[in-house]
Amino acid sequence: MTELEESRWRPPRRISAAVVSWRAGQIDQPVARLRFLRRSAAFLSGHPVRRALRSAQVRHFSALLLALGLLPIPIVSDGAGPKRTAIERKAIGPDGQPAKVWQVESTDTLELYSNGLRIEKRYQLPRQDPVAFVRYRTANEETEQRSTPYGIVFHTTESHALPFDETQNRALRRIGAGVLQYVRQIRAYHFVIDRFGRVWRVVPESEPAHHAGNSVWADDQHFYLNLNSSFLGVSFEGPSRDETGQTPVTAPQIHSGRLLTELLRSRYQIAARNCVTHAQVSVNPDNMGIGYHTDWAANFPFEQIGLPDNYQLPPPAITLFGFNYDTSFRDATGERLWRGLDAADLQLQSAAVANKTNLQAWRR
Repeated sequence: MTELEESRWRPPRRISAAVVSWRAGQIDQPVARLRFLRRSAAFLSGHPVRRALRSAQVRHFSALLLALGLLPIPIVSDGAGPKRTAIERKAIGPDGQPAKVWQVESTDTLELYSNGLRIEKRYQLPRQDPVAFVRYRTANEETEQRSTPYGIVFHTTESHALPFDETQNRALRRIGAGVLQYVRQIRAYHFVIDRFGRVWRVVPESEPAHHAGNSVWADDQHFYLNLNSSFLGVSFEGPSRDETGQTPVTAPQIHSGRLLTELLRSRYQIAARNCVTHAQVSVNPDNMGIGYHTDWAANFPFEQIGLPDNYQLPPPAITLFGFNYDTSFRDATGERLWRGLDAADLQLQSAAVANKTNLQAWRR
């Protein structure tokens, strides 16, 4: 779509949500459609975050995005924001692709890999026709597709977590089985890592899972809309935080998470930058805010998983797509994610100055 063609879809200042919905439905390209919706939100609310919270018209935008297929499908995990509790992290080497990991053995019930990973297949869904994974070039917004995923989103299942103790063994197994059955029923994640560190494949990697919901991300050359259509979902059984405010992820879960991440990055050539948490990519189109879901808003053990600390990356939802955040989201995150938020704010301020405009105008 050219600039002239796109100008047809710029919303007037007095416009109803119904007209926005109709007009957006006439735009075939998802990127141009998102741009139109973002401008409409800004015009309807006067400010993409603060006034949108008070505008009944803008509240229809989430349903609108779902209906248009731009950012579809809600997700399972929606944990309360974790407190700033620390998980011990081990140092890692320079960022780069991990060593080659290959399959050693495969049976009807399990797969074994050269790095020691074992994938259980008891809850794996029957394979369907493969679906292409989608991304967009930042330079020209052209669509690109391939048969393999571009990244990984880390989640928590937000299920109850009993003390990880031998006396709770039977209950731990029962709860874990219930979680897996539910995840399978709604195709929530590609993989679940239970409290004992067992890795369960649920949705085959060649198909989308319903894990990311309304979500955006970007790397150096591409951006991604609706990460169900571009990233794998890996979920750790348990909540983002328990009753004490701690993150109850177990040592076996972290160990297996590292092995699984090594396999997925090796098999699909996934960049370390594209291995992120749900809180980093989740957005709320109703108020143009980030962090609609907050699982792993803090304390994800990036380095123990074999990754750089991606909390320090400026969220592309802010720098590229015009979303914002409020104090409640910042309070729900840890200091590590604050660095990414601060970097995003600085990047936007610099861009606004360079373009001789103010920050509010530049966000639009």
